[in-house]
Amino acid sequence: DNGILWALILLGATALLGFSYVSYEIVQNRRRSIDAVQRGYNPYVSGKPVRNADMFFGRHELVQRIVDTLHNNSIMIYGERRIGKTTLLYQLSNLLASVDDREYWFLPAYVDLEGTAEDDFFHYLMEEIVHAIERLPDAETYLADRVRTLRVHATKSNAYRDRDFSSDIRLVIDGLQAYGDAWYPGKRLRLILLMDEMDVLSGYDHVIQQQLRRIFMRDFSSTLGAVVAGIQISKEWDRVESPWYNLFNEIKVEPFEREAALSLLQDPVKDIYAFDPAAIEYILEQSSGRPFRIQQYALESVNQMLADGRRKIILDDVEAAHARIQSHDLGQDEQNGIGTNEPDAFPKAGEAAPQQAADPPDGQDASDSENATMAVSEAVPAAVSPSSTDKAVTS
Repeated sequence: DNGILWALILLGATALLGFSYVSYEIVQNRRRSIDAVQRGYNPYVSGKPVRNADMFFGRHELVQRIVDTLHNNSIMIYGERRIGKTTLLYQLSNLLASVDDREYWFLPAYVDLEGTAEDDFFHYLMEEIVHAIERLPDAETYLADRVRTLRVHATKSNAYRDRDFSSDIRLVIDGLQAYGDAWYPGKRLRLILLMDEMDVLSGYDHVIQQQLRRIFMRDFSSTLGAVVAGIQISKEWDRVESPWYNLFNEIKVEPFEREAALSLLQDPVKDIYAFDPAAIEYILEQSSGRPFRIQQYALESVNQMLADGRRKIILDDVEAAHARIQSHDLGQDEQNGIGTNEPDAFPKAGEAAPQQAADPPDGQDASDSENATMAVSEAVPAAVSPSSTDKAVTS
C-alpha cells in the first residue's frame, strides 16, 4: 500500500511539474509576442543575401551536395535572378571553411565579378585569393613573406595577365600546403574560387576565356577548384578549342518547393506571430516559390499587422501587401520576368503541375539588388524595425 501511495505521489508531482513548465512556456511565449508587437519586430528584410548559417532556409541539402562534389570537381550553378545563387555561395564559403573532411582542408575565396573589366580580371581574381589567405588564423606567421613576393602587388591591374596569375597561384599553393602541414596535418589542400556574376565572362574576349580554362587544366588543377554562379551563362562558342564551361558540372537553382517555402515564411516568427491559413496560401500562390517574393510579402504583411496592433497575419494584411507590392514594382517585374502573375508553384491535388517559366534574360542577381527599396532578396541580415535589435532571419 505504501508503495502504491508513493507512486501516486511521485506521479502527481511529475504531472504538476510538467504542467508548471508548460504554463511557464506559454506565459513566456505570450510575453515575447506582446513585446514584439510593441517594438514593431519584423524579421523580414530586403536587399542582401544571407551570410549566417543559422539564418539560412530551404537549400541545406543542395549546399551539402555541392560540398560533397568539390573534392575532385568544379560546379556551375545557374538560375533566375534573386533565386538564391549568391546566398548559396556565401553558405558554401561558411561550410567549406569549417567542414571537418577526412581527406581535404578547404580554403574558399569569394569573388564578385560584377563590374570587373576584362583587363583587370586576373588581377582582381588574385587580389581576392590574397584576401582569403589573410583571413586565415596565424596567416602572418606562415604566409606573409610568401604573399609579399607575389607579382600582383607590383603589377598594374590592367597589365597583369594569365601568366602572372599562374606564377602567383603556384607560390600561393606552395605556401598554403606548408600552412596545411602545420594546421591540417595529413590533409590535402583544396582552394575553391566562389565566382559570382559569372555572366560577365561571356562578354570577355575568347582569349581570356581560354586562358581561364588553361589555368584549371595546369599541373596544380588537383588543388584548384571553383563554384561559379550566373543567371544563364552564355554557351555560344565558335572556336576549335573546348569552351571553358565544359570543365564544370551544372546545377540549376530552382524555386522553393512547398515545404521549404513554408519554413521560410513561418519559422522566422515562430512563437512570436502566427499566419492565418488563408494568408499562407495567398503568399505561396503569389510567390511561386521565389524566396525573395516570400520575404517581400511577409515583410509587408507583418507591417500591416503591426499597424493594427495584432499578433496574427490575416488575409486582409496579405492582400494589402499585394496591392503595395504591385503598385511599386509591377513594371520592374514585367521587365525582369519575375511577376506575381506567375503560375502556382504548388498545384492542388489532382491538378497538373504548371510549366516552369523560361529563365529571364541576363541581369542582376540578389547581390546587386540593394538599390531596390522593396526588392526582397533571398537574405535577411538584419531586422527591419528601427526599434528592434533582434537577430534577423533570412531565406
